[in-house]
Amino acid sequence: MKNIIRILAAAILTVSLSGCADFLGEKITTQYDGSAMISSESALESAMMGIHRQMASSGFKGGAFCEWLAPASGLAHWGNTSALDNPLERWSCGLKFTRFSKHPEAYDSFKNFYRTIYLCNHFLDIIEDSPVDKSYTDEIKGETYFLRAMAHFYLVRLYGDCSLHIEAPLTSAEVYTHRENFWTVYCQIVKDLNVAEDMMRDWNRMVAVAGGNSSGRVCNYTATACRSLVYLTIGSLLAHPDDNFWVNRTPDFSEIGINSAEDAFRLALADAENVIVNGPFELCPDYRQLFRWTNPEDWQLKERIWAMPRSPEAGDANSALTMWALPNYYNGTSDVPTFGRCRPDRWFYQKWCEAFGGTKGTGDKNSTIYTGSMDPRMDANIAHTSYKGKGGTPYNLYPTNNRIHQTTASMVKYYGAPYYKKYYDPTYDNSVGNADFYVMRMAEVYLIAAEATAYLHYTSANAFGKTAMDYVNVVRLRARNSTDGGSEAPALEPADLTAADFTDKEELINTIFWERCFEMPFEHHEYFDTHRMGAKWIVENIAKPKNVFLYLPEQEDFEQDGTPYDGFRTIYYGRSFKYDEDWNDVRKGLISAYPHDELVYNTCLDETKSDPNYGQNPPEVYWR
Repeated sequence: MKNIIRILAAAILTVSLSGCADFLGEKITTQYDGSAMISSESALESAMMGIHRQMASSGFKGGAFCEWLAPASGLAHWGNTSALDNPLERWSCGLKFTRFSKHPEAYDSFKNFYRTIYLCNHFLDIIEDSPVDKSYTDEIKGETYFLRAMAHFYLVRLYGDCSLHIEAPLTSAEVYTHRENFWTVYCQIVKDLNVAEDMMRDWNRMVAVAGGNSSGRVCNYTATACRSLVYLTIGSLLAHPDDNFWVNRTPDFSEIGINSAEDAFRLALADAENVIVNGPFELCPDYRQLFRWTNPEDWQLKERIWAMPRSPEAGDANSALTMWALPNYYNGTSDVPTFGRCRPDRWFYQKWCEAFGGTKGTGDKNSTIYTGSMDPRMDANIAHTSYKGKGGTPYNLYPTNNRIHQTTASMVKYYGAPYYKKYYDPTYDNSVGNADFYVMRMAEVYLIAAEATAYLHYTSANAFGKTAMDYVNVVRLRARNSTDGGSEAPALEPADLTAADFTDKEELINTIFWERCFEMPFEHHEYFDTHRMGAKWIVENIAKPKNVFLYLPEQEDFEQDGTPYDGFRTIYYGRSFKYDEDWNDVRKGLISAYPHDELVYNTCLDETKSDPNYGQNPPEVYWR
């Protein structure tokens, strides 16, 4: 009976997960035999790599998280010069935190995370019958638990309450289930990571077994590092109970030893410190090397705790990260700037420059604009003054000469915008790119430890003898040393933090938040970081200061015929939008709208449509 159930589960998954058929060797038939997947060590490794690739398709493939999450953080913009009037291009303006409920990518991402979970559950089921040595299968099982945990982690951060699956569905009806309380999902995530940490390979064995494919694989300390982020997220939610997405509810995390925000921060700090002291990872000496893709060793940097497999060794390529970041195709077929769709917000760019020795502009149009940050990370991440496209043609970026915006329809539409360039791949030829997508790296672990310490020990050292500033300064020291391959003297910025830089705990925590943004821009963290801080924090630290910046007289915008425009347009060539300063409204957007198709097909989610605690999918409102 057990085998019959497994066959049924596999058949259901084969039908619903047709995109995974290649790596699983599945046939769309009710007579399915998964024995080939578990018959040998090489088969297990192949199947495991397939689940990793399914995870990549969940939102990382082609940089989708960068594309639609970064603009929804309030720290980036989305623009498509080829579709100025397309309503689909408007959704990510400003602090509109939810994706379109009916946007096809929203549902695709949602489904692919659950496909990852279903594959994990199915694999955990059949691997029990593997003839391979148990010690080997346990390593694979640990990695499977890790991926299941992280897929749920992304879902719960995006949607709050969501369906929780820890077993493969036995019938088609079991694919559709009610949502669980978000705290129940978080507790299961921690449980899975605990198992993963105990069972997964250490770094050396991971590299030895995975070989050239190790850039996309994970080790036991990856689970520890990711769990520290889970604890930090829980702590952030509990630290801002009045202005988060849940209202009139009392989350219960006691199952995983958390009864307060302080409990969560202590656990986050312990995990982060464990990785720092005992783990195999280390900061790359040169920050810029993290984003170079020309040599095989670039994919083996030990700062990479977890990266999506986008390297040649993984048999994959990634053009989308390059084309979405850069103003136009590198060595492409046209000089027309049709890409560079996701761009750093000008206010965020200015904030970065102002924070680290930037220069104030001159002239009536640029007099309040900061440029030229002394932080070496700026040039590693952002193309700002100019960019050379096909044939070496230079394009002015931000700020342009005596103007910030286009004034006529004939002008190049991306004038006045800084661009991301960290995924620039010199081998990119308009068809492939080799840039890996970072999910977690060592610098983040230091900043997790810093934030947890700031909450717990604002004015004193923690149990490990470190202050919050100590952890931040490790990251800043590496940044200062990332100049010209060591041939130049270290930069002066970012300078070490000192106690004299802060007047209270809130100021220190905010500084650490912005350090995360400067260290890891366009690495899909912005959305989750702003959202976990709560609505009041967002209004006070993003909405209000950005409104002041946007409405300066010298930031006047123009119609395409050169006529001054009455009001500011947040997209560089496009729409008008004033950032919402009503934190109650912002709170409703802290979780994404549930995909419309899921609400239609999954009848178990009727309560989602009427529950006043969510405001997630207001009646008849699907385009947010």
